[in-house]
Amino acid sequence: MAKDNSQIAMEDMQQTIYKELGYKSYPFPFTTPAYLEAYGALVGLNTPPAKTARVLELGATYGGNIISQAVFNPEATFVGIELSQDQVEKGNQIICDAKLENVSLVQGDILNFDESMGTFDYIIAHGFYSWINDEMKDKLLNIISNHLVDNGIAYVSYNTYPGWHTMEEVRQLMLFANRGQDKLTHKEKVLRGKTVGSLVGAQILNYDNLKERNSKFLGALRSVMQKDDYYVGHDHLEPHNDPCYFYQFNDHLKAHNLAYVCDADLTLSMVRTYDESIAAKLEQLAPNSQADQEQYLDFILDTTFRKSIICKASFANNINFAVANPAEVDTIPVRTIVNSFVFQILFDEEALEMFENELVRDTFQAIIKDGGTFNMIEALAILKAAHEAAHASDDELEPAVCSLYKAVVEHMVRGGIRFYKTFPVKEEYMEGLSYIPARFTNFVKAIVNGGSEYMYGANMFNDAIGDISEEDLLFMELLNKPKAKSTVIRKIKDALFSADQSQPTKHQNAMAEAFYNELTTRMEQLGFIRSKKTGSIS
Repeated sequence: MAKDNSQIAMEDMQQTIYKELGYKSYPFPFTTPAYLEAYGALVGLNTPPAKTARVLELGATYGGNIISQAVFNPEATFVGIELSQDQVEKGNQIICDAKLENVSLVQGDILNFDESMGTFDYIIAHGFYSWINDEMKDKLLNIISNHLVDNGIAYVSYNTYPGWHTMEEVRQLMLFANRGQDKLTHKEKVLRGKTVGSLVGAQILNYDNLKERNSKFLGALRSVMQKDDYYVGHDHLEPHNDPCYFYQFNDHLKAHNLAYVCDADLTLSMVRTYDESIAAKLEQLAPNSQADQEQYLDFILDTTFRKSIICKASFANNINFAVANPAEVDTIPVRTIVNSFVFQILFDEEALEMFENELVRDTFQAIIKDGGTFNMIEALAILKAAHEAAHASDDELEPAVCSLYKAVVEHMVRGGIRFYKTFPVKEEYMEGLSYIPARFTNFVKAIVNGGSEYMYGANMFNDAIGDISEEDLLFMELLNKPKAKSTVIRKIKDALFSADQSQPTKHQNAMAEAFYNELTTRMEQLGFIRSKKTGSIS
C-alpha cells in the first residue's frame, strides 16, 4: 500500500516527537499471557497455554512490556511491531545485551503488516487504539481478526468517554496554548502547555465559586501537570488522541468478527460481585446485554480508560459469567473455576478487618504470614483447621467455606487478589541450593548498563521495578551458582571494602551480612531465584 504525503508527514512528526521527548517503556502486568490466560479461564474460555504462547505486541515502543516477559517466559515467543526506527534499534540493542533469543522488535507501519508472520496466541495493543487514525484502527482490528488463533485472546486499551471529556478540555487548553508556536520543539510545547495550564488552574483556585464549579477540570488539570513530560507530550499534544465510548469500540469489534470478553479491570465487568444494587439497576436498564450494562456503568463511574479483553466472535459462544454472580458461588461449576487458580494476596494484615467472618479472616491472616500465595485446597485446609481450633459447631463450617469463596472472588474482581492458571515461578532462597540463572543477570546488566534510560526492569508479575541497581547486579553475579552463605558474604565483603580497609573487620562482616540478607529477600520478591536440589556447594 503506497503512502500519501500526509501519512508520511504524520509518521515523520511522530518519529520527531519520540526523539525529542524520549519515552520510557513500561511493563504492564495485565498484558502477560499468564494474566490473559487466567481471565479467559475465569469466564469459561479454554485459551492457549501461557507457558509456550506466541505473543504479538502492536505499538511496542522500546519493548519494555515484552522484553521483561520474555525473560521470565523462556519457552514463549514475543514479537513487537513499532513505527519508530529509533525505538526499535534501541530496544533490539537491549535484547542483544540481555542475550535473549525469544523476543524481537520489528520496525514497521501496521498498515503494511507482514501477513507471513503467521498466527499468535495472544495479541497486545496497549495505549495504541486511541492514538491512531480510523484507517489504522481498522487495520489493528483486522490484524487481530486474521492473526489471532481461534481460541486466542487479544488485549486493547484506549481512552474512553464520558470520563475523557474533562481530559479533552485539558488537551484543548494545551493545544490552544501552542497555537502559532510552530517554531517550538515538541519538548518546548510540553513546557509551554504545562506553564499555561498551571496559570489557568491558579486563577480558578483564586475564586471559591469557580473552584467549586470547575472541580472536575481542576482535578484533571492537576493530574496532567504532575505527569512526566513524555507522558504529557504523547497523551495531550500528539496529533491523534481519539477517545471513544465503550459501545462504539464494541460495535467496531463486531464489524471485524471480534467479540468483547471483559475488561482487565473486572470492576467494570463483574459489578454484581461487589454491589448488588448497581447490578440490579444495570440489568433494569439493559436486560440481558453485558456490553450495554457496562456502557451505562461507564456513565455512572465517568470512566476514562478501558483495558478490553477480546476474542474471535466464534469463540465468544463459550463465555460464561457465572463466577460474577455471588448467588452461584455454591455451585460446582463456579467452584471448579475458582479451584483451578493459584492466587497471590496483595492486601496486608491491616486490611483483614474488612472480613466479617472470623474464620475467613484467620485464614487470610495465615496465608499472608506464609507469603501470600495459595490455592483453594490450601485455603480450605487452613479454614478447617481454624474451625477445629475454635471448637466451632459443624453447622458453621459450610457457611464459612461459602464466605471464603465469595471473599476470594470479590477480591479477584476488586484487584486485591491476583489469580493465575500458570503462576509465575517464585522460589524461596535456600542457602547452598539457590542461584540466579544467567538470563536474569543478563537482563539486569542490560538495564543497568544503559537500558534504564529507555525501559524499566520488571518482576515475575511484570510489575515495573524502577530501582534496579549495580548493587543488584553485583549480588546476582556472585550468585551465578549455589554457594554457601559464608562464601557469598566473603565475596560481598571483598567487593564492598577492597578499596577501603579503614572499617573494622567486625563492621565489614556485619555490613556484608546485612547486604546478603537484604538482597536474598529482594531476589525472591523479584522472582529471580531458582534452586538446584542437588549439587556441590562452592
